[in-house]
Order: sequence, then structure tokens, then C-alpha cells
Amino acid sequence: MTPKAKESKKTKILFFLFSITGVILIISEIYLNLQQKTLCQSEGCFLVHIFDTYNLLNYIGALLFFCLVIISFLDILEIKLTQLLNLRTYILALAVIVEGYFIGFQKWILNEYCSYCLTVASLIFLCFLLDYKLPLKEKSLFLSNEISKNTSIYKIAFLGSLSLFLATFLVKIPLKPLEFNSPVLIYKKDCPHCEEVKKFAKEHNISLKLYDVKGALPLIRLLKYNNVPILIYKEKDKTLIIEGEENIKNWLKEKYRIEEKESFEKEYKKSESTEIKKIKKEESPIKIESENLPIGNNSSQGACIIDQQESCK
Repeated sequence: MTPKAKESKKTKILFFLFSITGVILIISEIYLNLQQKTLCQSEGCFLVHIFDTYNLLNYIGALLFFCLVIISFLDILEIKLTQLLNLRTYILALAVIVEGYFIGFQKWILNEYCSYCLTVASLIFLCFLLDYKLPLKEKSLFLSNEISKNTSIYKIAFLGSLSLFLATFLVKIPLKPLEFNSPVLIYKKDCPHCEEVKKFAKEHNISLKLYDVKGALPLIRLLKYNNVPILIYKEKDKTLIIEGEENIKNWLKEKYRIEEKESFEKEYKKSESTEIKKIKKEESPIKIESENLPIGNNSSQGACIIDQQESCK
């Protein structure tokens, strides 16, 4: 075996190892997602995964690397299927172009990076470079002549990836980063339902991070919400998004056990009141009864449309 052939063999084996690493990485992430867990724990991972509808990107990535594993394995066995090798090049070229957009999205729009996504992107770029490094001429299994590999696809893919990366800068939407040390409340000025939620939280000593909807509007739009108030709560690997005054209040009551505390306080006040009444029974013949008045709006939805003034439900 010539030195050039040995180098080609090593490149093919390295390509196979990168491909199988990609499969293992993405399959592991898919499995952990089913268990409500993830390999990626950073804030950037959380933001990126919000926009990954139905975890679709992981399934596409797993299919991509699985195809690369099969084709690279056949290549190691010296089965020269030119059409499959060309297909591998086109798959990688398309993946590199798409990754240009994803990296630009994280860089210019989110201003946060997903370490898991960057690892997958790195594997794709490495496979793309190895595919370029492989011999320019491959013998066909069915033809005796040598067929030249088209190198222009690599230039197109690189320029396409760079173009999409820069395009996300030109049309970037600034997303205000949110801090999730405590529940986040996105509100709108002049929204009575938002004020009721803030009032409710203040009365029960609940700490909320307040964000005006104007600063978080791009995020709200991308999440396909059109009403406020919206409460976002993150705990470990789970994220909860609640819309509407009544729904938020009910969740806060359950989360902070407000009804249990109120019940305890009522019992305490009742016993205290009974003692006071015994003492002042002779002084005050008039019987006074107090009733608990409902707080806020009794609307079942309790939300205001973001784009309209005084349009609340």
C-alpha cells in the first residue's frame, strides 16, 4: 500500500469515527429528552431548545449521521459506489449551509451559545473537511474509467454557510436575555390583568422578575403568544409557560401553597377573634360579620392582547 493510500485509509477511518460519534451523541440526547433530561445545561441550550419544535432537529441530525456512518463504512471496505459518495458530499454541503444559519442565530439573535449544538456543528464541519480531503478521483464499481469529484460544491457550501451566518446579523432580532432565578412575569403597561398578578404576588410576598413586553416582544412572538400576562418558570431541566391572570394565580397558589397558609391564618385569626369577642361581649352588642371579597377580575381567561390598547378578556 502506497503512502498516499495509507493516508486515504486513515482519513476514511477518521471520518467513520466522527460519524459514529455524532450518532451516539444525538441518540443519547434524544433518549435523555424522553426522560425529561438533557446533555446541555447552559442558558444557551435552554433558549435554543425553545425554538426546536417537537425536537425535530435531533431526529434530522440522527438520520444525517446515520447515513454518513453507512456510506463511510462502505467506503472503508473499498466498495466504490460513486453515487453514494457524491450523495454524502451533497448531504454534508447542505448540512454545512444550514449550520451557518444556526450558528448565526445563536451569535446575533440569542446572544447565547448551545454547547451541544456547537459540538454537533463541529462534527459536521470536520466530516465536511475530511470529505474534501479524500482523493479527488474515485473508481466506479461499474465503470473502468476514473470519475473526477466535483470540487465546486465545497466552495458553494462554504460561501452559503458564511452568507447565512452574516444574513442573521443583517436581519437580527434583539432578544432580551431573561434571568430565571425566580419566576419571570412578562407584562404590559395599562393591562389590568398584569397589575392584578403583580398585586397578588406582592400581597403574598412572592418574588417575580418583571419584564415589560416591549423588551421581550421578539421572544413572545417566536413562542407564538399574543396575550399578556405570561409567566415563565424554569426548574432544573423543565420550563413552564403560563398565560392569563387566572391561570397564573392558580399556579402561584399551588406552587407557594397560599391556600394552606391562608387557611392556617384564618384558623388562627378565628381563634383569636373568639377570645376577643368573649372579652368585649358586654361592651359591643352589635354583631359584625366579615366577608372575603374577590380580588381582581373574575374573567376565566384574564389576558390582554399585546398589540391593542384596552383589549382585554
